[in-house]
Amino acid sequence: MISRINAALAALLALVLILLAIVLLGGNKVLPWKTPAEKRVDAFGDVQAAATRSVLAFLDVDYQHMDDKAMTMESLSTGPFKKEYAATAVELKAAAQRAKAVSTGDIRYVGVNSLAGSTAKALVAADAVVENTATKGQKATRACPHDGARCHQYRFVVTMQRTGGTWKLADLAGAS
Repeated sequence: MISRINAALAALLALVLILLAIVLLGGNKVLPWKTPAEKRVDAFGDVQAAATRSVLAFLDVDYQHMDDKAMTMESLSTGPFKKEYAATAVELKAAAQRAKAVSTGDIRYVGVNSLAGSTAKALVAADAVVENTATKGQKATRACPHDGARCHQYRFVVTMQRTGGTWKLADLAGAS
């Protein structure tokens, strides 16, 4: 009888040690719940990721693939920004094709400034390298080490809106 109790206690102790090792190795991610602080940190991370995707899509221009670029931008946006972008997409495509414009963005920093309910504001620092017919003769410089291109530094205030479980771009404005 005592040997059965000892065996049961040994099995229980082994199970507790295994669970403890899993929690110690996996951290709070293996636990079936999240604290309010962890949920907030996750929400901030989700906003940062969505703001990064949205601004990169906004800065990404390729005169040969403007329809795809516009569809991507529209899928990442909502509300007033989506309407404004859709209203100017035809003009943007025509201008990009006339200038044979190609722009590639790079995100330097995204900081979530506020998060309340389904709305968040973020500050985004981004760089873009732009090539077009007007930049063909440009020589590389320290400020822009790309031949035939112009480099731009942007600072945006981005408003993100949570719709259907996804953060989408609702407004984008320049920041000084």
